Amino acid sequence: MGFTPRYTRPEAGNKYYIRKAQGGYSNAIYGSPTDSACNVLANCVGYAYGRFNEIGQYGYCKYLAPVNAENFMDYKGSCKTGMTPKVGACMVWEGKGDLAGHVAIVEKVIDNNHVVTSESGYGSSTPFWTQDRYNTNGRWGCGTNYPFKGFIYNPAVPDEPEPPAPTPSDKFNIGDEVILNGPIYVSSTAASQANYISNKRTQITRKVPGTAHPYNTTGDLGWCDESSLTKVEPAPTPTPTELKVGDTVIITGYGNGSSYGDSNRAGGIGWERTILKIWVGRRFPYQVGNSTGTTGFYQANALRKK
Repeated sequence: MGFTPRYTRPEAGNKYYIRKAQGGYSNAIYGSPTDSACNVLANCVGYAYGRFNEIGQYGYCKYLAPVNAENFMDYKGSCKTGMTPKVGACMVWEGKGDLAGHVAIVEKVIDNNHVVTSESGYGSSTPFWTQDRYNTNGRWGCGTNYPFKGFIYNPAVPDEPEPPAPTPSDKFNIGDEVILNGPIYVSSTAASQANYISNKRTQITRKVPGTAHPYNTTGDLGWCDESSLTKVEPAPTPTPTELKVGDTVIITGYGNGSSYGDSNRAGGIGWERTILKIWVGRRFPYQVGNSTGTTGFYQANALRKK
């Protein structure tokens, strides 16, 4: 049976979200405020209990139990658990102190650190919602009072086949100048990201081909994927016949706020400016401006000598 994600609220009369006393399949308590169409909503427990079983279309609630959310793990029965997201799985958070925890259902897996969930919440004015959850803090988007306990995998959803092992990469080599823009990891095989680096010019210092995150860079920022790196190509060295310091030029294309090319885009198309300095070997070597300061850094094809 294929998995069909739920991105809309349960329809009126859906028995997986209606108490047995009213002809449904659920043993959960009434929601608060009680939804007129599905009376176990609004409540995270009533929703997740119903949705987990609705996925299997059993005609009754076969798995889990409508206990406090943090106790779902104790009533997992034969269901497997783990810390890696899978579609159809129930996410379980503990609640510190008097808090009863929280549960949600994974409707889509973007990657191991990003999922789309369907949820409800006791006391919520909205009986159903979907949410993008990111594992940036180890709690999948919840606060410090809600430690994450794990995923309960749904027996009705078969495991996806294991992806093929990554092939060794030769795209980047030790010593290459690169721009790092993406997640970083504590090791070349780590499952969860440790941080995110934005537009950092750096250099490849270590390489472990065949791993998930094969590259490390200057300053040991962390291990990163090939897709997070852009090689910095050296700019051609100006010759005497090209533009020189002091030349008046018309800006004809976009530049950058840095000669390295790792800042915001610089405009000024149509402006008349002077070449103030040439940064030989950099991506945007021509620093142009006027008496009030620097306008930006440009490549030769974005300037026309007047």
